[in-house]
Amino acid sequence: MNRVSTFFVVLALAGCSAAVSDLNNFMNASDACDPRPVQHLGGDLDIQFQNTNAHINQDMRFAVEEGVERNVEALAVVSAFSDANQLIHIPEMMPADPATLAFWADSNGHLGFDQLDPPDASGMADAGPPLGIDHQWFRPVCPSGHVTFTHTTPFQDISRATSTGSIYRFHIPVELQTSALFDNYAMATWAVRVNETRQTRVYYQWHPFVALGGTTPPQRTPPTAFQVGGNVLDESRGAIDSGEMYEVHFVIDVNHDGQFGGTSGTDYTCVWTDQIAVGATWEFDPATIGGGLAAICDDNGFDPVHP
Repeated sequence: MNRVSTFFVVLALAGCSAAVSDLNNFMNASDACDPRPVQHLGGDLDIQFQNTNAHINQDMRFAVEEGVERNVEALAVVSAFSDANQLIHIPEMMPADPATLAFWADSNGHLGFDQLDPPDASGMADAGPPLGIDHQWFRPVCPSGHVTFTHTTPFQDISRATSTGSIYRFHIPVELQTSALFDNYAMATWAVRVNETRQTRVYYQWHPFVALGGTTPPQRTPPTAFQVGGNVLDESRGAIDSGEMYEVHFVIDVNHDGQFGGTSGTDYTCVWTDQIAVGATWEFDPATIGGGLAAICDDNGFDPVHP
C-alpha cells in the first residue's frame, strides 16, 4: 500500500525500538517511552501534550509515519488546540511497525504549512516580508500507542512530502452549519479502513476557541467541511486508500467530557460504511445518504440543529 513518503532534513530518528537513552538525545527525559510492549496494527493512539500554552487556539496537524522511507500511515488535524496539557485520543490509528509522529502548529495563523519565506512564481524567495516559520516537531510513537510531547525548542524542520493517497473531506450538512453548534461543542470525524484489518487513516477534531489571557477571541465562521490531507506536511494528497471499504464516524461531544462516543451514551454519534472510488479527494457528504444524518446517527436525545 503506497501512501505518503516524507523526508526530513534535520534528524534521522530511530523508532521506539531504540534504547531510551537514544531517545533522550533529542527529547526531554519525560518524553521517552518504554519500547517493550508489543505494537499492533489498529491500536489506539494517545498524544499527551504538556506545557503547550503557546499554541492555544492554533491548528495542530499530524502525520503518523513508519519505516526507513517514512511512509505516512495516517493523518490527523486538531482545530483548534484548546488545552496546554491536552490529551488527544485517536482510536485505531496505530501502524503495524515502529513509527514516528511528525506534527506542526499553525503558529503564524496563515492556515498553511510555512517553513521559509514562500517562493514566487520564478521559484525564487518572495521579496515580500516572510510569514514566519510554523513550529514543527517529530517524536517516536511508543509501541503502547503513546506519544508524550513537552513543548520545547529548538523546532525541527519538516520537509516536503510526496502524497499518493486520497484527501478526506467530510461535508457538514447545511442545517448544522450554525454558530450555536460550532461555537459551543467539540466534534470529531474519522475514517477506519475495514477491508482486512482495521486502521484509522484520517482523523479530524474540532474545538471552539477558548479564553487566552482572560479573553476569549471571536469564534470562527462555521466550516462547510472537515478536511484531512492536502496540507499537513506540505503534501498535495492524503492517506486514504482508494477503492477500499471505510467506516466513517462523526461525533458531537454533547456532554463536554473530551471523549467522542465514549461510554456515557449522551454524545451525538454517527457511523456509516462506504467503499470509495479512485480519486484525489473522497467527498463524504451525509446529504447523499438515503435518510441523511437521521439514517446513520444516534442522537441520544440531542438536537444538533437547535442545540
